[in-house]
Amino acid sequence: MYERYVESDVKHAPTPLITKYVAALLDRWPELSEDEDDTSPWSAGPLIRAARGPLIYFPMRYSMADEASAFAAQLATSMGLVCFDPQINGLRTE
Repeated sequence: MYERYVESDVKHAPTPLITKYVAALLDRWPELSEDEDDTSPWSAGPLIRAARGPLIYFPMRYSMADEASAFAAQLATSMGLVCFDPQINGLRTE
C-alpha cells in the first residue's frame, strides 16, 4: 500500500474515513503550525498532507511517540482502521 499510495506519482485524495481519522487526531493535538504551547506530537504538517487514499503515513516527535502512537492506534481500531507501526514492523491495536 505504501508503494501504491505514498511513493506513487499519482496523487490520491484521502478517503472520507481517513479524513475523519485525521480530524480526530487533530482534535487531540493541534497541527504543528498551530502549536503555540509545544504540545503537538507531529513532526510534519499539515497532517492531512500525509494522507493518501486509504492510508496516512505520518512522522511523530520522538519525545511524544509512545503516547501519540498509542492514541493513534487506539483511535484507528475504534474507527475500524488498521494501524501498522513501522517502528515495530507490525500491527498495533493499542
